[in-house]
Amino acid sequence: MIYLCWRIIAPFIAALSWAFALVLIVRPAHVWLLRRGLPRTVAALAFVSLIVVAVIVPATVLARALATEATEVAGRASSDAGIRYIREGIEKSRLTGPLFQWLDARYDLPSEATQLAYSVAGWASRTASSALAGSMWVLTQLAVALFVLFYFLRDGEVIAQKLRLFLPLPGPELDLLFERIIQTVRISLGGKVLVSTIQGTLGGLIFAWLGLPAPVFWGSVMATLSLFPVVGAFVIWVPAALILALAGDWKHALLLVGWGVLIIHPIDNLLGPMLVGRTLHLHTLLMFFSVIGGLAAFGPAGIVLGPMIIAVAVALLEVAERSFIELPSKGN
Repeated sequence: MIYLCWRIIAPFIAALSWAFALVLIVRPAHVWLLRRGLPRTVAALAFVSLIVVAVIVPATVLARALATEATEVAGRASSDAGIRYIREGIEKSRLTGPLFQWLDARYDLPSEATQLAYSVAGWASRTASSALAGSMWVLTQLAVALFVLFYFLRDGEVIAQKLRLFLPLPGPELDLLFERIIQTVRISLGGKVLVSTIQGTLGGLIFAWLGLPAPVFWGSVMATLSLFPVVGAFVIWVPAALILALAGDWKHALLLVGWGVLIIHPIDNLLGPMLVGRTLHLHTLLMFFSVIGGLAAFGPAGIVLGPMIIAVAVALLEVAERSFIELPSKGN
């Protein structure tokens, strides 16, 4: 029966995971409304409506702009004009011009670059087609997540009490386990998403200010890369600065490097560890595997499930450590 129940729930594991994460993030404000005398059903419905207006509607507008600019980026990458523009900038540079001519004499660089551009454009086109084909699945997951979120908010205490009856741990250990899960999801997910959103927004703004193409697209890519440990927004703005420099636009290249080093990078180095690593007391290696491994194992739901599984493992190790320390003292 457990296996059959899992087969029923498995298609909606992403929706359940994100609903669980959202309820943990907004729960303090939800409890505040309940203490003011607002009925549970009304408070849950208010938060679901707020998430639809404040998150889903702007995300839909952003997705449309992102799809438009992604198509534009793919078109630029596959066009001969784009390849020719980059090549002319490299050839004119005093630093890279001789090296490029030496390599071009031995390898067919224009042909290789064009083939790579067409491959990238084809990949972008296939990805966009897959996203459109899976739009119904995305809408279904979104509807299920909002539906589950409503009942998690309204009946969360009852669900937590039922879980306590089935989990084979004493009360203090269960409190530690639940506290670790709540802390991990709120800080690692909420804090990381906040940091990556700030970095992506700052990156998109500097791209738009400098007149670089597709600022929404590249800002979204920077925000996505900032979610992963070790990798960050620099993967995008450093090559962009190099291309500007190779094209002879040193002024904009230096402005982009200065913005990245002084504005974008400190957000990740200062605010990120303050919100995520130091508060959770988790090593960077654990955070890396929790996010990357979670995505590899569970797909989009892994962003929630990965850190949560690591949090449960750490909490259980702490419980085991406490029990091993207490056993000798009881024996004495």
